[in-house]
Amino acid sequence: PAGSPLIKDIDRVLEAGERAASLVKQILAFSRQDSIERVPLELVPLIKQAIKLLRPALPTTISIHQHLPDACDAILADPTQMHQVLMNLCTNAFHAMEQNGGTLSIEVRSRELQIADLLDRPQVQPGRFVELVISDTGTGIAPEIRSKIFDPYFTTKGVGKGTGMGLAITHGIVTAAGGFITCASEMGKGTTFTIYFPAVTTTMSHTA
Repeated sequence: PAGSPLIKDIDRVLEAGERAASLVKQILAFSRQDSIERVPLELVPLIKQAIKLLRPALPTTISIHQHLPDACDAILADPTQMHQVLMNLCTNAFHAMEQNGGTLSIEVRSRELQIADLLDRPQVQPGRFVELVISDTGTGIAPEIRSKIFDPYFTTKGVGKGTGMGLAITHGIVTAAGGFITCASEMGKGTTFTIYFPAVTTTMSHTA
């Protein structure tokens, strides 16, 4: 009934359910390599929404630090896929800090990348990018497995905690959007994933 204190909780459940259904659709589309319709998208509002959904699921021993600008360049992307990228990376960060707690940091900023910045990425054109940084203060990723983390079905998590598809799907989404992702990690100190998305320009097609 109207005025019930449960209304907000139920609305959140419905929103999460609709988002989950949409994510399943996107996973199936990705696995079939269907074309995804991308639109100009601002990441900051999407991140704020994802944090609202994520915060109740995290223990109080994990804090979330946001470094989000009031305004940032738009990117050409699918909103549901971007939400999936955020949830995949944040969930991994949570698992890395599950035992001892820590800090999940999310940062967005605009960057100009020159040819010299992209020498090892010849498929990426220089220009203006939106940089998304997600870091944790968790257990870190061992050097010997760092090259495998984007491989499908590779996981170090226990039964029931992961399929090994999260980072593979994330990598695929980012690459298909014209961007790239890097990982830096130190055992016992944490992990940082940095994603670069090409910023929308007036010469970019909205149907790319």
